[in-house]
Amino acid sequence: MKEITTKEYEDRVLGSWFGRCAGSHLGAPLEFRPYNLIKKMHGEITYFTKPVDPEHVNDDEMYEICALVAFEKKGIDLTARDIAQEWHDRLYKLNFTAERVALKNFEKGIWPPESGAKNNIYYDAIGAQMRADIFGQISPGCPKIAKKYAEMDGCISHAGIGIEGEVFVAVLLSNAFFEPDIAKNIDKALKFLPEPEESLYVQMVHEAKKIYEEFPADFRRGREKLIDYWHDVRKNKLKKDPNNTKARNFKFLNKIASGVHVLPNAGIIVLSLLHGAQEKEDPLGRSICLTAMMGLDTDCNCGNIGAIIGAQVGASKIHEKWIEPLKNNFSTYVKGYEKWKITELASRVAAIGKKVIEKKCSDEVRII
Repeated sequence: MKEITTKEYEDRVLGSWFGRCAGSHLGAPLEFRPYNLIKKMHGEITYFTKPVDPEHVNDDEMYEICALVAFEKKGIDLTARDIAQEWHDRLYKLNFTAERVALKNFEKGIWPPESGAKNNIYYDAIGAQMRADIFGQISPGCPKIAKKYAEMDGCISHAGIGIEGEVFVAVLLSNAFFEPDIAKNIDKALKFLPEPEESLYVQMVHEAKKIYEEFPADFRRGREKLIDYWHDVRKNKLKKDPNNTKARNFKFLNKIASGVHVLPNAGIIVLSLLHGAQEKEDPLGRSICLTAMMGLDTDCNCGNIGAIIGAQVGASKIHEKWIEPLKNNFSTYVKGYEKWKITELASRVAAIGKKVIEKKCSDEVRII
């Protein structure tokens, strides 16, 4: 039986949201900037590359707010349809790829789980993975429950390995409350995904681990090897899949647009977590900075990593330099929920988590 005090749990959830927001603000200005341009302009990133605007809205985080609203309305036994209804009712701009398709499907009367695969060439984009954090936050030390929630949420807009990405990050975050060793956490999280021969996602995670072991002191060389591997997978496995459509290959799996695919970004997350774990003084800062330097979908990746490490260390152990610029502000484009304090948001998420622990995780975790 794992035990955590109320104070510590609340501190870890707050840390996860501080980390999420810091990562998001760090990564947003660099999103999809060419890797060599990031390197040329910023070199070794150690802090925010531009002043933080506390009023900035990041589209990545709106979906988790909808999930929180659905939990508060419907309780912890909510359905994918309940969350999807909040998307439908409350999201009004900045919807892209798979999420945009899902919203269009709702208008046609197509709801989860069909909405994630129907007419959706972006079913394995990064969107489900990017919104996984809340499901790990409310399931501390209960990875089975985190997986169930992530699968439920993922099917709203994704399918296949797109959902696996959400499961992986949600389980990593769930484990982070009790597992301080990142490498062990990754191995534990893999147990909740299919066998390697059945999943390109799992193969990517294993490849990232292998690359890290080969280049533990050179993240840039590792990143180069990872992207080479990704392009091989994209051209020889994804694009040649007989189930693919011409539209998917042309619009999504081209060299540029495919940067939003879940696979290369998952690889970057794993590399960044492993390299960042070498830093003992400021693991959150080092991890999100590494992620920013590696490019692709930097705000999603930095946000996920910030949430994972923030839950691992807790708000009380995050360096003030990553918290103070946020001004405790969190803004969204969710109708009726546009302005928050990060502390308020974390408190409401933790309130849901306490119910989940009591009702669904009581045989694994106890709050004392």
